Amino acid sequence: MRAYVESLLITMENRASPYAEKFIKNINSNDFKVSVSGIVISKTENSFRIDDGTGQARVVSSEMPSHDYLRVFGKVMPVEDGFEIQADVVQDMSNVNKALHKKVKTLLS
Repeated sequence: MRAYVESLLITMENRASPYAEKFIKNINSNDFKVSVSGIVISKTENSFRIDDGTGQARVVSSEMPSHDYLRVFGKVMPVEDGFEIQADVVQDMSNVNKALHKKVKTLLS
């Protein structure tokens, strides 16, 4: 019975945790899964740079965005000069009112 309970606890610890909605300036080394939204300011073959008005972050992704305003759900990966985000999902936010969206994020954080 004890082995079953321990196995169940390990399974619960490893289940998918939610993405924390963050401003880029507030991302730190303790963050694991985050959600950030902003404007794409540059692209390379396998990454792009996003700016949310508080900072910028490099996003590594297999899918390159075709829109300028997006939300990225991903994992924070430490690198020499800070961090990058390994994208799990890239969401088009081009139809969202950017000013209102930022205001709501500010109120909720």
